[in-house]
Amino acid sequence: MKRQIQVIIAAAAIISAAAAANAENWPFFKNNALRSGTMPTETVSTARLAGQREWTTQLWQNIASSPAVYKGKVYFGSNDGVVYALNLNTGQQVWKFTTDNWVTSSPAVVNGRVYVGSFDSRLYCLNADTGEQIWKFTTSNSVATSPAVADDAVYFGSNDGYVYAVSIKTGWQKWKFKTDAAVTGSPVVADGVVYIGNRNGKMYAIDTATGKLKWRAIVGGPITAAPAVADGLLYFTSQDGKIYCARIKHQAVIWRYDAKAQIETAPLVHNGKVVFGDISGNVTALNAQNGSKAWVYNTGGSVFSSAAALGDRVYIGSNSDNLYALDINTGNPAWQLQLEGDIVATPAIEGDRLVVPTAAGSVCSVR
Repeated sequence: MKRQIQVIIAAAAIISAAAAANAENWPFFKNNALRSGTMPTETVSTARLAGQREWTTQLWQNIASSPAVYKGKVYFGSNDGVVYALNLNTGQQVWKFTTDNWVTSSPAVVNGRVYVGSFDSRLYCLNADTGEQIWKFTTSNSVATSPAVADDAVYFGSNDGYVYAVSIKTGWQKWKFKTDAAVTGSPVVADGVVYIGNRNGKMYAIDTATGKLKWRAIVGGPITAAPAVADGLLYFTSQDGKIYCARIKHQAVIWRYDAKAQIETAPLVHNGKVVFGDISGNVTALNAQNGSKAWVYNTGGSVFSSAAALGDRVYIGSNSDNLYALDINTGNPAWQLQLEGDIVATPAIEGDRLVVPTAAGSVCSVR
């Protein structure tokens, strides 16, 4: 059994059960099935994050899985093939569940169940309190996408080229939709439609009830990140170096922006802007309505981490080993914090705390 090494960077206070019960949740990759990447400011502390470590837990292998936070626990996967649950306030391990291959999928946690994919070709449903397996669903290839849960189904894609809808209760297949390549983008679910992209540069809109295609868009490169839905618009990125905005009602792309560098990150839509990173190290903000450039900030390392936002701050990691807090309106850095390795996962926001994994196998709580 691989031994977990716990390193406490700053003393973690023991909080009351009542305080723990009031902890805010960040239960999906980018917080919800719309992949908004934001936390409503009225539901959280108004205290500003100052960029100081609270605790760090050191594990063994690269963590590309973005954490979910649910009822006082942090959930994520690792390249050691393990799904972990840590105590949110101390960083101590609560449980772990071992799969048969890498876990780069980001968990979705709903009603006491954890849904997460593995490179062993399976989607797992686990008990959020104990880590015990409730059911598993097997596809024909690796599951690297991050599932979305809506109503009574969990939606995800597989490298076997299919998009799946599976019952959250039983793990039985409700439907599957065949695409023409590995499904590498994670799904968004909005108004009865699943939006998901594949390696052949196709963005699909699939009816959640029937699994039938409603429409699709074709772009010039693989789609490896989740889209975002806001105000009747669908935003998505591609490895062709462009970000696209489609009006859902008209099923048509209304603007595109060329970053002139490969994009692997999911777009963040917040305060009238769309924010994304690229492998040249830039974090770019555009006007959400017309795609005009608002600002660009260079981190000095490739950006694979998607952004999260709270209030007027954007939080994003870089392969410069730094976590950045940027002003959403200007792009000016409020602070940056160096961690143990590249940051490819998206930070989770819980109240006035960030939870950030690194490629060096550490998980950090930052306040």
